[in-house]
This record gives sequence, C-alpha cells and structure tokens, in this order.
Amino acid sequence: MSLGLAAGILVAFNLIVRHVARNSVPRQLVRQSDAARGVTHLALGNSLIAAGFDASVFDASMAPEPVIAFNAGLGASGTVEQLMILQRALRDASTVKVVIYGFFDFQLTDPPSATLTDFFGNRAVAFYLDPSLALRSYQMNPSDRLEFEIFRDVPMVVERAGIWAKVERMRREMGEVGMPPVETNRFGRVADFALLEARSPADFTSQCGLGQKAGLSQPVAEMIADAHARGAQVVIVAMPMHPYHQSHFYALDAWGKYREHLQELIDAQHATYLNAADWIEEPDEFADHLHLAPSGAKDFSARLAAKIREMDLK
Repeated sequence: MSLGLAAGILVAFNLIVRHVARNSVPRQLVRQSDAARGVTHLALGNSLIAAGFDASVFDASMAPEPVIAFNAGLGASGTVEQLMILQRALRDASTVKVVIYGFFDFQLTDPPSATLTDFFGNRAVAFYLDPSLALRSYQMNPSDRLEFEIFRDVPMVVERAGIWAKVERMRREMGEVGMPPVETNRFGRVADFALLEARSPADFTSQCGLGQKAGLSQPVAEMIADAHARGAQVVIVAMPMHPYHQSHFYALDAWGKYREHLQELIDAQHATYLNAADWIEEPDEFADHLHLAPSGAKDFSARLAAKIREMDLK
C-alpha cells in the first residue's frame, strides 16, 4: 500500500510539473516557430540573438524588399539545441532564404560535450525536441547517455528548472532584504554574466590558441549544411560586444588570429562571415557586458539589414 501511495504521489507530481512547464520559454519558442508562416530570414543563436535581433526593425529596414524575419534565439542554449531549432524551422515547405547565426567568443569551435546536469532550463529542449540528435551530437560518457535515455520522458527531471527557478527566486529575494537593489535584466542578474567572460586576457589568449587548432564544431557545420540543402544562405555574425569586452579581449592579437581562422573555416563551408563585434560603441546600449539593450538591438538590427541587402543574398 505504501509503495502504491508513493507511486501515486510521484505520478501526480510529474503531471503537475508537466502542466506547469507547458509555457516554458523553449516550449513557447517552438510553438511560435511552428505557427510562423512565410519566414524568409531566420535568426538563430543563444541569448545574444534573443536580446539583440529585433525582427520588426529588421523587416522595416529591408524595405522595399518584402521579408518576414523570425527571432529563434534561445537563451542559455548550446549549438546542438540551436541545430534542433533550425531543423524544425526548415522542415516541410520552408520559405527561409537566409539563416542569420549569431555567436560570441569560441562558440563556433567549442566541442559539444555535456553531462546530464547540463540539460537544465532552456537546454532541456534537447530532451523532447530531438533526443536522438542530442545523443548523436553530444559527447557524453556512458552513464550520462544511459540516464538521458531513462529520464527524457520524466517531467520532474526534464522540467526541474521550473521548480528550481521559483525556489531560487524566493531565496534571492529573501537574501536581498535590507540590501541595495541588485541590477537585473530580462535574463537575470547583470553581475552573473561577467562569469561567462574569460577570467583574464591571458586566459582568453590561451583559449584563442586552442581555437586556432580546431575546426567548426559538428553542430555548426551541420547547421550550415542543412540550410544549404534547403536552399538557404547562411550569414554567421560575430555579435556586438560591450566596449569592456572589446578592449579587454577582442583587442588582443590572439583574437585577431583566431578570427582569421574562423573566416577561413566559414569560407570553406560557403557561408558568409560578418564581424559586427564593434558595431555598437556606446556602453548604455548594452544591458550588460554581453547582451544588447533594446536601443542597441534596434541599431544592430537596422545595420544588419543594410549589410544583408548589400550582400544581395539569393
């Protein structure tokens, strides 16, 4: 009886979690992508694209050419999840003519490795959008691979971030009582994003050296190949970076050499490389060291549209 009660509680809890998670960010994005019609320009990437690409400004700036842009950027996603989103957008009678892929730092050459704990939050999309692609693309040890297979249909594992986020939000609110307000943006605490930058210029230089020995990661190469197979051109964009990131990291000679290496890799795949890292020079047009603020997103999207019009991609 006790086992039956425990099983019933677990089943009920999983059903509740599934219901609560039905409007998670990646599920909303997938629904919006499925419902979109006539998309000609698809923007893809992580939170830098999600925050930085303003589809309405891009459409207006492409006039008189009739275009319909869609922002498929998913915050905190990896290249494998982005490949899943692209493949779903290109299925059936795709009208996509140009795929705009935004990146920063070493995103294009970092190998797609993961453990089960990495499939958390928005990256949980790997569990349900195309788990076979995740298993094929990610470098995982045997135990993580087995656990992925076992738990991919268990909501309390797949959607655990939804519960954790509420607890963490409460914990942070309680911890900030009586303290000065913490600066936040749509993706979380601004200070947290400094953790995504290199620890020092020396560390960044070392990463550049390793990157110069690497090719494009498998998911990135596959994105380009899949887009070309459906008749779409690919523009790979080095996203605008805050002046701090520019002066501390992108001004290094090592980054210039790595960027030349990227250019060669991208040219070999018959895609277009566009360096927009220095397009936005005012710090107040950034929400933090990595993400554009709405005003910066408008400026970037308008300039991106102008560049793509100049390229005359067909």
